[in-house]
Amino acid sequence: MKIKKSESSSINIFKFVLIFASMVYIGVRIGTVVISNPGYYFSPYYTEVVYKNLEDTFNRSQYRQKNPTALIPDETVFSYAAGAYLRGTDPILINSEHTPLGKYFISLFIILLKNDRFIVIPFSILTLVSLWFLGLHILHDKLLALVPVVLFSSERLFLDQIRYAPLLDIIQLPFILFALAFFVREYSSKKFVVTSLMIGMVMATKTVIPAILLTACFLSVLFIRKDWERIRYFILWLPFSLLILLASYIRTFLSGYTLFDFIGFQKWILLYQKSKLIFPFSVWRLIFLNQWQAWWGDMRILKADDWSIMWPIVTLLTIFSLLFVNKQVKLSREYHVTIAWVIIYSAFLSIGVVSSRFFLPYLPVLYIVSTLSVKSVLIRWWRA
Repeated sequence: MKIKKSESSSINIFKFVLIFASMVYIGVRIGTVVISNPGYYFSPYYTEVVYKNLEDTFNRSQYRQKNPTALIPDETVFSYAAGAYLRGTDPILINSEHTPLGKYFISLFIILLKNDRFIVIPFSILTLVSLWFLGLHILHDKLLALVPVVLFSSERLFLDQIRYAPLLDIIQLPFILFALAFFVREYSSKKFVVTSLMIGMVMATKTVIPAILLTACFLSVLFIRKDWERIRYFILWLPFSLLILLASYIRTFLSGYTLFDFIGFQKWILLYQKSKLIFPFSVWRLIFLNQWQAWWGDMRILKADDWSIMWPIVTLLTIFSLLFVNKQVKLSREYHVTIAWVIIYSAFLSIGVVSSRFFLPYLPVLYIVSTLSVKSVLIRWWRA
């Protein structure tokens, strides 16, 4: 059935209005958080006095003392570590349980603006851009790709990354989403250059674990599709990601540490993360019932303030997608990539106790797969 010119023009205008409304909504969601306390993000407050106060607080905290006189949150640790790295401190001496690149990004904004919190604004926008970019490659529609972006921008989990700054999750997240998108994009060319660079950025920004999961995701897709040639190309490009991780530790190597020492540091980071491998499958109680398992003190069950009813909904829609989405969609490599990420990351979440912050690389992809599920159902209903 041919569409008349006037009808096509009306459709284009309608799409433009929806896109414009979506952009305004997203801007309002982020802008409301920023405008509520503009000095927090824009005031040039990070002076030598502030740094010395952070250093004193850190030295009295749980990170330095068995009986601390100060308990500090992650954002305070990262703020102090960024200032210390800026002054030439080796990253393995402060907050060594996280890789250093994210804190170097924070240091850059301390240099430019004397404010370590502003960084969350460009990176939150970059996160939504990367989510749209990934959605575009999966959903093949510019307007439809905005649906996951609008939904994710409404998440308190996402907005809290702006409220409590600076955190490393929001800096790492766009690189994870870009890695997924560029793998799909570079699949045809067999040159996984940007994919490898994004994996390296993920490794170096906060922790290597999501990078390991991304690599497992991409290799599993290639194995499922029995694409032996691309497996070889992907493995050949993968060392570029390790170069970025090594480059983030230049200060450590300048201090006289060897490559073997570096491998030992990374092993220690993995062992540190392993300490949370208790209460397996507790993640599903959090998703469906908002029952969060604490891993300290009396290990009581808590409620997550950032929990949303959308979590169980998009999880069930993703399960529905696995069972009922039409065969043509299931055969596409784009679908294989998103589903492989959901399955592998779900397995990772299931092996130990997690906080809601672990869902940041997970929920955006669930939103994309859920949008795809609804689209598939609507198309089938329309054609019936």
